[in-house]
Amino acid sequence: MNAAPTTVAATRLEVAGHRVLLTFGPGLETVAEEIDTLWSHLRAADDDGATPQIRLDYALAGGDLPAGTVPLSARPEASYTISGHLTREVIRRLIGTRLLLHAGAVAHPELGTLVLVGASGAGKSTASSLLGRDGAYLTDELTIITPGSFALTPYPKPVSKHDPELGAKRDLALPGLGLRAADEVAAPAPAMVLLLERIQDEGEVGEGSSVTRVPLSEALTRIVPQTSSLWEVPGGLAALAALLDSVGGALEVRYREAAELEELLRRLPPPEHVETVEIEPSPSDAAAGEDTAPAPGTIAAAPFRQALAVESGLFVLGEHGAIHLPGLAGLVWDLLADAGPLTVDQLKQMVVEEIGEHPESAALVRGAVADLVDHGWARQS
Repeated sequence: MNAAPTTVAATRLEVAGHRVLLTFGPGLETVAEEIDTLWSHLRAADDDGATPQIRLDYALAGGDLPAGTVPLSARPEASYTISGHLTREVIRRLIGTRLLLHAGAVAHPELGTLVLVGASGAGKSTASSLLGRDGAYLTDELTIITPGSFALTPYPKPVSKHDPELGAKRDLALPGLGLRAADEVAAPAPAMVLLLERIQDEGEVGEGSSVTRVPLSEALTRIVPQTSSLWEVPGGLAALAALLDSVGGALEVRYREAAELEELLRRLPPPEHVETVEIEPSPSDAAAGEDTAPAPGTIAAAPFRQALAVESGLFVLGEHGAIHLPGLAGLVWDLLADAGPLTVDQLKQMVVEEIGEHPESAALVRGAVADLVDHGWARQS
């Protein structure tokens, strides 16, 4: 039987509205000191006896670990590992209540609250560090947004950057980067949502820095994969679309160096607004519950959690992913979701009633069905 954990150091934090306790066992004294420094701006008051909402007990990796502890190596990247653990714990507690974006955010004194979305390597941490120097730093990794009001809950964790000498990411303290963590419990709603695209090839002809508006369907296609369990938020897809509409549409920012960003963001294209219609699964439909096979010879829409009619078709969200269905594909899926299961002949007839006859109607409908089935958005027996 493993012994109870021995604690040599503990850090109490207030993180995104959560009381946090981190404890460290023998051999992790240096890591504990670094964590205390890196997270000092979120240090909680002395122990008031309140039970922490998040508790992580770390023990030095190797050998028999005390029960209930998290193994941790005393390496330079340990602080980054702990940040990852804490981020996941915060996400786990907020799923279903907030829009959770893998994105940076800053409160700029002139440009407003900026949300910076991008895939790994797009430069979110560097951009957040530079843009946040003149205002308040909110986060470089997890942007927490309340549906409806779109207020941001700051998560000003230490900034995570790649260390070339280490060959891995490590956390950096805010003061050393000239950053001030947001003081307020909630920051104002975003003024811009930025899709960062860093130009990597310096010699690529015709590739210059630019800022352009992105159509809603494309913006959702790029942002939804950077969210956590969006389908668990009631009306989450519609709330994300409303957020984008509130800022006049997402902005794609192509840039070479983060130092360019502030000037680029002072010359914006006109805002664009689009209307959307939310499509909800019927409680009596298999789409809202168990994934049962349709009757032989019929096709049915696969279970989905939320969907939107957008400017160029439909955008559908499920637990296994999201997809933009333009044109005929969107119409076929909508008919299946509304009236399915249907035979191919029934489906073809309904399509003709909606948009008119075509010499290749049957073949086009079969092709659309095949694509939906191949991508997991329809089921066929």
